[in-house]
Parts: sequence; structure tokens; C-alpha cells
Amino acid sequence: MAPKEDVTMKAVLEYLTGANRPYSTNDVFLNLHKEHGKPAVQRVIDLMVTENKLKIKMNGKQSCYFVNQDSFTACSEEELAMLDTKCKEAEDLSKTCGDSVRQKEAKLRSLTSSLTDSQAKEELSRLEEENRQLVDRLSKLENNQEVVSAEDKAKISLLHTTTVTLWKKRKRMATDVLDSVLESWPKTKQSLMEEVGVDTDESVGVKIPTS
Repeated sequence: MAPKEDVTMKAVLEYLTGANRPYSTNDVFLNLHKEHGKPAVQRVIDLMVTENKLKIKMNGKQSCYFVNQDSFTACSEEELAMLDTKCKEAEDLSKTCGDSVRQKEAKLRSLTSSLTDSQAKEELSRLEEENRQLVDRLSKLENNQEVVSAEDKAKISLLHTTTVTLWKKRKRMATDVLDSVLESWPKTKQSLMEEVGVDTDESVGVKIPTS
């Protein structure tokens, strides 16, 4: 075997031994970062299969290769117990690290959602100005000063005029209906209004504004 292929065989065997799981030739080629040619990888894999260093596992139509498990030294009960302990320690460390990461992420979210110094100063200025305007408005209200803008007064005046106009129109319509009914009503107008449950402006003490 050429010296270059010796290097390839060593790299492939070390990789598959460390991974200890089946890989296709293409997977090995890619996972070794294409540092060894794919044909060379396939040749050394085939050679190690004939030497019983590797075993073949079929995954559909694709051949996958893994290290012959007989080449691994079986662990004693003490070694297995030690490995279990290390696994438990690793799991505990992983949980602790995970909790720490979550706490830091929560703190980071809190910090990123908080205002910066410049944003806080800007917000404080805005609130102080808003407070000043409210205090000024309150002072005017307490001293019966004009606090309604000309635009608001115009809107209120228009609404008042429109409302009064509708009031007069509907009162006139109601009066016309009542007069029409009274033509065939045998009793008084008051009895009719009591019968149908109608209240007049006068009966409830209100008067249509003149302006």
C-alpha cells in the first residue's frame, strides 16, 4: 500500500472508531473534510473490510461501515460503574449549565427590553411636558378660564344646532301623528297620550333651546 493510503486508512479507522456508528463512504469522505480522495477512502474501507477491521451494514441499497466491535476491549463492572458515574456527573453539569443559560437569557431579554439612558431621558422629558400641560389645563379649569379651543367650540356648536334641528323635526312628526289619531279618538288628547305612554317635553319639564 502506498504511504499516502496508509495515512488515509489511519484517518478513516480513527474516525470510525471514535464515532463508533455506521457511515457510508460518502459520509466518511465529507466528515474528513475531503482531505482524502473519495476513491482512496473507498479502497481503504474495502481493504479493512477484507481484514475484518470493519463490518458492513446495508441501509437500503447503500453500504455503511462501522468498526468491528470485537476490536473493542470489554469494560469490567468497575469501569461500567465509573462510566455511569461520569455520565451522571455530565448530565448534572449539563442541567446546571442549561439552568444558568436560561437565567442569563432571561436577564438578557430583560435588559434588551429596558430603555437605554438616552431613551429614558427622552421619555422622562415627554412625560414632564405632558404633566406640565395637564397641570396647566387643571389650573384653567379650577379658575374657570377658557380651555376649549376654537375648533372644539365650532364642533360643539354644530352638534348642538344639528341636535336641536332633529329634536324639532321629530317633535313635529310626533305631533302630526297624534293629531291624526285624535281625529278618530273619542276621548281627550291627554287620555290618548296616557294610553300609548307618550311624554311631551312639557310634561317632563324640558324646553327646546331657541339657539
